[in-house]
Amino acid sequence: MAEENKKPGKNEPRRLGEYLTCSPGSIVMAIKKKLEALERGNNKKGLGEFLVELGIITNDELENALRRQRADRIGLCPVFDSLSNTELHAIGNHFTEVSYASGEEFIREGENDPTLYILIEGQLEVFKKDKNGKNIHLAYINPVEPIGEMGYFQGGIRTASVKTTKQSELLRAPYLNLTHYFEHVPRVANAFLEVIQQRQANVK
Repeated sequence: MAEENKKPGKNEPRRLGEYLTCSPGSIVMAIKKKLEALERGNNKKGLGEFLVELGIITNDELENALRRQRADRIGLCPVFDSLSNTELHAIGNHFTEVSYASGEEFIREGENDPTLYILIEGQLEVFKKDKNGKNIHLAYINPVEPIGEMGYFQGGIRTASVKTTKQSELLRAPYLNLTHYFEHVPRVANAFLEVIQQRQANVK
């Protein structure tokens, strides 16, 4: 396999700063800005956006770093870990980053949401509600597991609800943009089915 097609050797998500040529002091400045924003209730901006605001990096440098980081992170997910680096960069064009605060319910049982997520940092709880509206715990999701895969075979209808148990960072992509990989790339299709079978076994 050519060097550019090798998968990253890391087994944990790398920080954005590792993809940038910023000094440690610059990263600290941006982190302080991000913490100040979090205290004001703004958890939507990423560290890179603060680096751009401070004039430390350009938008192009940020986008290039995010593309590299996104590909590496997708490659850590068991559904996509068989893909080459080139393939990971291609599929990465379909994913975007999203952040949720602790206790935020972002997938709701019964709703139509044809989206696959990959948890990068944090923790998620999968649950259903009983007839009295009480939450019934099903499972916890940890990095770098996918979430929302069951809905792919249900027309996008969610079969359970998901909320964060702590501040969480995720990647998300519409099912429509992933159909080629799930149905025509055997390595991904088999891994996708294995994840689903394991999830079904764990909730029985």
